Amino acid sequence: MTFSILLAGTLIFIGCLCLHIILWRTCHPKKRFIALLCIFILLPMLFIGGYAGLSRLGFLSAYSMTPTEWLAIYLFHLAFSSAYILSYPAIEAVSPSLAILLIVGDSNPNGAVHDDLLHVFDDEIVLEPRIHDLIEAGFIAESNGFFMVTHRGVAFVRCFMLLRRLLGLPIGKG
Repeated sequence: MTFSILLAGTLIFIGCLCLHIILWRTCHPKKRFIALLCIFILLPMLFIGGYAGLSRLGFLSAYSMTPTEWLAIYLFHLAFSSAYILSYPAIEAVSPSLAILLIVGDSNPNGAVHDDLLHVFDDEIVLEPRIHDLIEAGFIAESNGFFMVTHRGVAFVRCFMLLRRLLGLPIGKG
């Protein structure tokens, strides 16, 4: 696979992501999954097909690619897009792990105690595995009965908060 294929596939994905952000900030469609499929799957297929067709007919004098290269560009873009579409529900929904990180991060300088978290999550079956997962992932640490967000946890939360802000979604809510 050549660099031009990787670059073209990546640029098409970034273009789709920008369109996604603009649409979500302006009109936030009700049928989000259908909108994501149109933005990330259908539009690039039409764009690549149209561009490939115009270049094969000689209307575009720029670097001409073979049909195999155009297919490789689309498949590379499709791999990016599929991963994004499949992870989008996690970005949009309220995640108990993300909510715990936000609560612990907003707590006093000593951190949050376990009972503070139980007031938000009344079900220990939900809370305990999430706390254990966050500690194992290195996102929070426990010290003297207090939970504190680690640098890694702060970086993780900031990435999700940035994406939610870009999409116009409220922080900490679904």
